[in-house]
Amino acid sequence: MIKKSFCAIRIIRNTGLLAGISLIMLLTSCSKQKDKDHMNFAELKQEALTNIKTRKFEQATEHLEQIVAKHPDHKDIGKFKLILADSYFKTERYQSAFQLYEHFNQYYPADTKAEYAKYRAVLCQFYQTLRADCDQTTTEKTIELCKEYSENAHYTKYKKDIKALRKTCEKKLIDKEIYVYNFYLKQKKHDAAQHRLNYIKEHFLAQNKNLEPRVLYLECKLAQKKKDEKIAKDNLEKLFAKYPQSQYARMAQSLFTQDKFIF
Repeated sequence: MIKKSFCAIRIIRNTGLLAGISLIMLLTSCSKQKDKDHMNFAELKQEALTNIKTRKFEQATEHLEQIVAKHPDHKDIGKFKLILADSYFKTERYQSAFQLYEHFNQYYPADTKAEYAKYRAVLCQFYQTLRADCDQTTTEKTIELCKEYSENAHYTKYKKDIKALRKTCEKKLIDKEIYVYNFYLKQKKHDAAQHRLNYIKEHFLAQNKNLEPRVLYLECKLAQKKKDEKIAKDNLEKLFAKYPQSQYARMAQSLFTQDKFIF
């Protein structure tokens, strides 16, 4: 009986100890949270920069957000908005980063970091683009931003990268149009398919000379579906005359030798 009472007392003591530890941990956590919420500018800055140095970007973001929210009139607020944008970028919060990069570029156009901000804004949009069979609004926005960068005579540092990004985005738009073209072709909506093909030629062919053999092949493909042998053969002859080594010349030729061809 005495042994059972002793065990019970020990359990109560241990339970009380655990409860005490839990309470201390809770109070410590609340204290840390309270400290962060009540840090002054210098403290927030120190914590943010320390976290960035150790690549703890999520924690850095929390302190930088406090700086931006509580000290909007600080003389270096633009600098900290840019650092916050970089932290968002590192944690793949691209839309939040984009807004801050664009804000910096627009409000501090003479700053030495303005070109960097514009370049990163382009990247933010580019990383949000979708595959060819999805909506391409973000791809179009990326191209517009690339144009804005290229039209600024003072921007030269990232010119090569911007050109490559724009080319990639234009290819996505072309692939989207061809995806829709093929959809209409399968549905036997030949007029709609021709409309898409005309759009490709009007908007992309002049700037993408390598696209011509592919377009000629698509013309052959559509003509075959419409059973227009003359147009099909005319485009096939153009393909072999101008691009005899192209894969699209061989693909077009195969349309005449088999009933089905997988594009």
